[in-house]
Amino acid sequence: MRGIRGAALLLVLVLVLVLAACGPGAAGRREAPAPIPETCAVRVPPRDPASPVAPRAPTPAFEAPRSTIVVHAEVPLGGVKQALEARVPRRVAEERDHDLGVAGRLEYTVDRGPFTVRVDKETLVVEAPLVGRAQACAKGKCYAGCAPEARVTARVPLRVGADYKFHTSEVRIDVTKGCAVRALGGILTIDVTPTLRGALAAQSRNIQASIDRELPDLRPDAMRLWAELGKTRVLPLGMCAALRPEEIMQGPASGTAEVARLRFGLRARPEVRVRCEGTAPAAPVSVPGVAPGLSPPGAPKPLPPLRDDPSLPENGDIHLAIVLPPDAAARALSSATDAVDFGGRRARIGRATGDVTSGLLLELSGEVCGDSLMTATGLAWIDAQSLHLTGGAPMAGEGERLASAGPLDPAHLAAAVERAPIVLPISVSALESTLPELARGMSDDKLAVSAAVEGAKPESAGMRNSDLVAVALLHGSVTLRAK
Repeated sequence: MRGIRGAALLLVLVLVLVLAACGPGAAGRREAPAPIPETCAVRVPPRDPASPVAPRAPTPAFEAPRSTIVVHAEVPLGGVKQALEARVPRRVAEERDHDLGVAGRLEYTVDRGPFTVRVDKETLVVEAPLVGRAQACAKGKCYAGCAPEARVTARVPLRVGADYKFHTSEVRIDVTKGCAVRALGGILTIDVTPTLRGALAAQSRNIQASIDRELPDLRPDAMRLWAELGKTRVLPLGMCAALRPEEIMQGPASGTAEVARLRFGLRARPEVRVRCEGTAPAAPVSVPGVAPGLSPPGAPKPLPPLRDDPSLPENGDIHLAIVLPPDAAARALSSATDAVDFGGRRARIGRATGDVTSGLLLELSGEVCGDSLMTATGLAWIDAQSLHLTGGAPMAGEGERLASAGPLDPAHLAAAVERAPIVLPISVSALESTLPELARGMSDDKLAVSAAVEGAKPESAGMRNSDLVAVALLHGSVTLRAK
């Protein structure tokens, strides 16, 4: 169980890395723009250096919803049975000199048969038959005997406590066939069943101790894995991923005579940052090898208590935040092919710099020349792989500059800012088909990995300071099965 538990938590991180490693999508070939005469018939007046443009007023930082990542761990019971067979002694009880009074003494042995293991609701049930041999002996020889039978049943809850430890087992031994010996030539019949029952009851504690020794303390592994899950991971193409875990919970367990099924969930806020250099992703700890300039704030979060969640569903919702760098909008506008029509006078955005907070500086060429500072207040999806700005507007004082040249209506330029597609490096629509295949590729000779993705689609988008954040919604789960 320990290996499955560790793999389950690690795969939570692997899932996020897989999402990020899908690689950049094709942005599409830029079409040649229709030619616009470079007449500069209208020029935007220069900006007054004595009147600096103030940054856009801050807006509430956009935050993706918290994700629930569900991992199913399947443990074949054959391995559990083999471990118990190897560690629980065959001889359960033995005594050679139990006083029977005038009948002499009693010798008995009780041996267990093979274990059977199954899951009953949320409990692992271990059973074995017990076969005994009892003899009444006197004056150096045994003169009567019987063969009692019993059954040992151990019940181990498939639940882990808040301290990441399994609860102790409950063991009981039931005598299914009593034992009586006839002494003194058959005149006296002695029922030795109570004696055997008392001896077996005392031995049940030894059997319980043998089983409990096999139940691992998961806390040391959980602490190490929690620290790993909190690290920022470097990805190809200059990207990085942060899981940002917040809570671990255990859902309902189930199983059959062949396999035990455990369900775990992780509350987290996973995100992929398209560019890591010079940024500080919101992750609790860093790791050697992270790109220069990363310095996540704060100390590592301590391992939270394991929370019991009987309502944890079979599939979870993963809200994967894809964080674009501040210059993403400027690069999209620099690649825009649509002309800006100012009502008869056309222009093209030749180059764009800056960001939505400090201002997007758009250099215009064509029939209208000059520059203008624009901003935007929101972000929205166009399709499964591209976004666009919303709430485009001129920065303070810029509307007046445009109006004084012609006049030029700034609404036309704002519309052009909103039309420019911002292409993501991750194809959201492809995840539903590619994730299961990638998960199968993680399997090895000890662990089979599979993923079920019932949906992958754009969900929401917004701004976090000058970063652009797009959220993709995935509904599904990961299953790990030990071989």
